[in-house]
Amino acid sequence: MRKALLLPLLVSLAAGMAQAQVEVVDSSPQRAAGQQSAGAPEQQMELYYQLQTLQQEVMELRGQVEEQAHELQRLKQQSLDNYLDLDRRVSALTIGGSSNAAAPALPPTSASVSGSNLANITPTPNTSVNTDASERSMYNAAYDLLKQRAIDESIAAFESHLQVYPRGEYAGNSYYWLGEIYLLKNDLAKAEEWFGNLLREFPDNRKVHDTQFKLGRVYHLQGKSARAEELLKIVAASSSDASRLARQYLDENF
Repeated sequence: MRKALLLPLLVSLAAGMAQAQVEVVDSSPQRAAGQQSAGAPEQQMELYYQLQTLQQEVMELRGQVEEQAHELQRLKQQSLDNYLDLDRRVSALTIGGSSNAAAPALPPTSASVSGSNLANITPTPNTSVNTDASERSMYNAAYDLLKQRAIDESIAAFESHLQVYPRGEYAGNSYYWLGEIYLLKNDLAKAEEWFGNLLREFPDNRKVHDTQFKLGRVYHLQGKSARAEELLKIVAASSSDASRLARQYLDENF
């Protein structure tokens, strides 16, 4: 009799426990989904913050690159200006002022003198003083165009000077500056041509060592490393002002 009463009770308890387990199993995924849904906004905010941070860093880096590029261009131009000024002073010391006293009125040397006009300036055949003055005037006009950054006009002017005075006192200088201009323009083939012409035509010119250094750089930029190293070592072993630059270039690139 007692067993008959206990049996229905046990069955009822077992059914209740089974129902409770089913409810727990069914409710677990829902709670997980709810937790995930609650965490989603926080993750989105974190990702948004990281994206904003990266964008800010990119903007700052871009600004730094632009600033460095501007500074590099400024230093490059300043270096050219300083070199032009130094070359002018050395040329004045080398040539001397003996011919200035008898020099006739010279044509203008401003940027208004174009390459075609310079080509029409011919040497005066009367005296050597007049001839020297005419060549000096023509070279100075081309040089002034370069100082004023009229690059294309200065190229035409230096070439005109060489046509009129192919073996003149300033011919080597014109070869050098044509090579320098094309090196600045990154026209390596033309730079090699003009620097090479100076070394062939004027092996005793005062700019030979400077030219050898620049030509060595051109060779290196062209991938002609053996020729570059050979030429740079010649300059490095000299007593010229360019020797220090050549040694530094060799240390940094070879």
